[in-house]
Amino acid sequence: MIVVSGVGRRPAFILFGDLHKIGPYLADLDRRGLAVLLVSGRGGTSLARRAREMLGKPGHPLGAVADVLLTDGGDSAGIADRAAQWAERYRVVGALAVAEVFVEPAALVCDLLALPGVGPRASVVCRNKALQRRYLEHWSPLSVLVQRGGAGTDEIGRDRYREVPARFTDRFPTVVKPLTLESSMGVRVARDEEELFALLAGLGPRSEILVEERVSGREYNVDTIVVDGELLTTMITQKGTNERSTNYFVEVAHTTPPTNLDPGEKRRIERTHGSVVKRLRFGTGMAHAEYRLTDDGRVVLMEIAARPPGDACLPLYELATGQPVEPALIDAALGGATTYPGCPARRARQLYFEHTPGRLAEVRVDWPEPVRPRWLADTTGIWPEFRPTGARDPLRLHEVLVLKRRGEQLGAITDSSGRAVTAVFDAPLDADIDVAEMRVRDAVTVVTRDDALETSGGRIGGADA
Repeated sequence: MIVVSGVGRRPAFILFGDLHKIGPYLADLDRRGLAVLLVSGRGGTSLARRAREMLGKPGHPLGAVADVLLTDGGDSAGIADRAAQWAERYRVVGALAVAEVFVEPAALVCDLLALPGVGPRASVVCRNKALQRRYLEHWSPLSVLVQRGGAGTDEIGRDRYREVPARFTDRFPTVVKPLTLESSMGVRVARDEEELFALLAGLGPRSEILVEERVSGREYNVDTIVVDGELLTTMITQKGTNERSTNYFVEVAHTTPPTNLDPGEKRRIERTHGSVVKRLRFGTGMAHAEYRLTDDGRVVLMEIAARPPGDACLPLYELATGQPVEPALIDAALGGATTYPGCPARRARQLYFEHTPGRLAEVRVDWPEPVRPRWLADTTGIWPEFRPTGARDPLRLHEVLVLKRRGEQLGAITDSSGRAVTAVFDAPLDADIDVAEMRVRDAVTVVTRDDALETSGGRIGGADA
């Protein structure tokens, strides 16, 4: 049964997202005269907690939200029930998930209210790494699903785990990926059979993981706006991780357009991505995937999501092209025509800074133009808007964002949640973005304190060469 949204009542849009990243969506929906009905999480980082404190505050972007449901992504029934209630009070004209945990319930709500959405196959498969490997096997690395039952099955599990390393003979090292975690949490490398067996044998009850061959090569984010199954503009971002210096895979740099991709390679990636999206029967939304381009020219799918990318990838596209992505996504979610420029005029990069473990004390920026670090978790709780510059304008450091509270304990960067300070900058297309990065790194100092001793943060690996 389809719930028909209230005819003649105030038009509204349901947005599923993390509060600290939805500012551009709120601004665009306000310009359209749409009431914002928000679904967001209850937990999260200190930045997320600060953003929740801003709900209902006059003058703050979050202050104008018409209604909000704070819940978990697994609460599909509760979310659908609230959406049905909203449909009685408002004329709901669109819905969009911009946070990973709400992709499936958002797809259900779109189906319930007969709104454009990513579709059932895309929403379910994109939320499950194991299903991605089965549905998208042609483009994926060798992968084995390992499931461990409850207490009392340990010995059976250990015997079975001895069989898994044999599947990867001559394919080591392997990567172990938990299915229930995100943001690179729990991802580990096993260099040989014994190391892999030790990781598997140490799993707790009811664990689910993927064991995969480790694919080496340049890595890219590929983002496509899809409308009713048709692929519109595709954008590519070059990724940099800390995998070269650690056993982890945390993203520490993004660059758009890439500096290390020739036109033939770009077309190969786009063709592969198009085939993957078609296989998922993707409806309307943004398909965000991550691929590796190997030395022998293979395009290998790492993972795919049915939502916009995270970090500052959308601001990077805006700085590169001069136009924000969010209005195009809202156009699509409303069922209208949409376009987005595919030709960048500048090159933009985001980088994260390493820090010495300890309590975050200070972030210093020594830059010719006035650039002050924004302590988001202590102030607004929401990312600022970015302002594109002219194509030939010199290097510009747009923002230095502090994502943790002053005094918060920082540890090693083993997953995305451990990152504390990031910078976003851009330069002309023909400028050397790596030289620009060196200038930005030299300008920013992250200071931590441990037992009254002051230590300064160092560098972290930049974008892949």
